[in-house]
Amino acid sequence: MKFKKSLLITLVWLSCLTCTVSAQKFLEKPFQKWSKDDAIKILSDSSWARTYQSTEGAAGAAALQVSREQNQGANSGGSNPRSTARYFGPAPVVIRLHSSLMVRQALIRIQQITAGYDKMDEKKKAEFDEQTKGFLGCPICQNYYVVTITKTFDSSSEGVEEGIFQRMTVEDMKGNVYLENDKGEKRELVQFTPPKGRGDSAVFFFARKDDKGNPFLTSQDKEFKFAFKNDFLTNKNPYAYLVPRTFEFKVSKMMVGETLEF
Repeated sequence: MKFKKSLLITLVWLSCLTCTVSAQKFLEKPFQKWSKDDAIKILSDSSWARTYQSTEGAAGAAALQVSREQNQGANSGGSNPRSTARYFGPAPVVIRLHSSLMVRQALIRIQQITAGYDKMDEKKKAEFDEQTKGFLGCPICQNYYVVTITKTFDSSSEGVEEGIFQRMTVEDMKGNVYLENDKGEKRELVQFTPPKGRGDSAVFFFARKDDKGNPFLTSQDKEFKFAFKNDFLTNKNPYAYLVPRTFEFKVSKMMVGETLEF
């Protein structure tokens, strides 16, 4: 019995290890070889991205699903699922560490797949690469950490009337959002660009180095968080119910080879 139990534990451990390795294995390939699922994984649920939905939103989404299933089973009558989508809670939001090359490569890979890049001849591929070179290189990322937050569409493409923090200005955001590492050091917001409309992203900029030239993060750090001040997330803030107090990231999981990708 002890042997079987030990073997079972070992098999479970190996299974989890295999899942972890396989999940990261595609990162060893050039991003031009990533599948669409690989790119979406990086952009929605990875070491560089988190998708979050408030308790109200999650409960609403579940209720909406039940409502739709009931409507599908009915021969006639009932409410229109599209008309009820706005009622059932807020849309999810996704935060991305845009200054990570992994995120920008995933965004470009989605564009490539959409444009049929893999079937292009070398000339057309070169033209496409030239057009996306500036975005991929991200010159501003050399001096700043760039973080984006986007309100996403729900399954019915409803519920997103405006971008998150769309009515906010840089003056509204400064002093209310920051990065903090595991040593308690903070980086205050330097610049903020609000979204222009639904589907657009709120963009946050933080200096990589302080006034003395010290980096905020190194490979020796364990974790850091993107955080909002408590008194910013109040009922007076129309976006407060969409986001948590903090988004946390593990530095060790952001290492690609010897490089800290952020």
